[in-house]
Amino acid sequence: MKFLLFGVLLPTLAYGIAVRPCPNGAPIPQEVRVAGCTAEPCIVQIGGMVDMDLDFVAARATADVHASLEIFLGDFRVPYELPPNQRNACLFFEAGSCPVTQGEFINYHLSTPAAAPFVGITVDLQLQLSDTAGTPLICYRSSATIVGA
Repeated sequence: MKFLLFGVLLPTLAYGIAVRPCPNGAPIPQEVRVAGCTAEPCIVQIGGMVDMDLDFVAARATADVHASLEIFLGDFRVPYELPPNQRNACLFFEAGSCPVTQGEFINYHLSTPAAAPFVGITVDLQLQLSDTAGTPLICYRSSATIVGA
């Protein structure tokens, strides 16, 4: 389950996908590109790599940026935390840097192995990047269907 939320992405070509806003009302990114996915739900193959990029313009300055990813099966939130080395989103900026200035363009990149103990289900993934105070800078939801290798 730990890497299930990263299963949203598969490597091949990256395309922008339409994403949904989070219930917290945070802004969505300008663009989300998931390798091998052009529309929801993205097909995630166990054992593949999750590759995604998102672009946004920072609405405010912040010293650092925290990443969180949550998995939902219907309305049930599956307990999950990103590994400690992936929580500091600043380490994964391809464009922009910390500290972030208001109006700065940021490209956030995430690449990680996809693993899950089950296949044949569709889950919702929620990715959020938050400022130093924990206030969301961006947040979005997308769906992924988990398939076997």
